[in-house]
Amino acid sequence: MMTFIKRFIIILITFGIAIVLDTISMPNFFEAIRPNWTTMTMLFWAIKLQRHFGIGSAWLMGLLLDISKSFVWGLHGFTFALLCYIVKRYYPRIKSFTLPVKTCLIPILLIIQSLITIWVNGILGNSTPSFTHWVIPIVVSSLLWPILNILLSEICDVFGITDK
Repeated sequence: MMTFIKRFIIILITFGIAIVLDTISMPNFFEAIRPNWTTMTMLFWAIKLQRHFGIGSAWLMGLLLDISKSFVWGLHGFTFALLCYIVKRYYPRIKSFTLPVKTCLIPILLIIQSLITIWVNGILGNSTPSFTHWVIPIVVSSLLWPILNILLSEICDVFGITDK
C-alpha cells in the first residue's frame, strides 16, 4: 500500500512540474521552442510503469493539461490516451529498446500528437500554427528526451519505484 502511495505522489509531482513548465509564460522566441514536457513525462511513465500507469491515467493527465492551458477539453486527454495505447500495444518491443532507439521513437509519437491537435483545431476553426511552430517543439522535445528519461529514471531509483 505504501508503494502505491509513494508511486502516486511521485507521478503527481512530476506531472505537476511538467504542467507548470508547459504553462509558464515565456517570451515569444522561447514559446516557439518550448518542449512538450507533459507529453514526454506521460510517455516516460507509460513506458516505465506498464502495469501501473494506464490509458485512463494518461487521459486524466491530458485533461489536466487541457484545463491548465485553456485548450478544448479532452483534446490532450484523447491524444495522451492514444499515445499511451500505442506504447502499451507495443510495450514488449519498446521496453527492450535502448535509450537511443527510444529517442528515435519519441518524435514519431510527438508528430502523431501534433497532427491530431492541428487537425482538431482546424475543424474547430482555431488558428493552426505555422510549420516551424509545430516542428521545432518536436525537435527540442526529442533532444531533451534522453535527459528527461535519465532524470526520471534516477528519481525512480532513489524512491524505489518499479513496475512490480
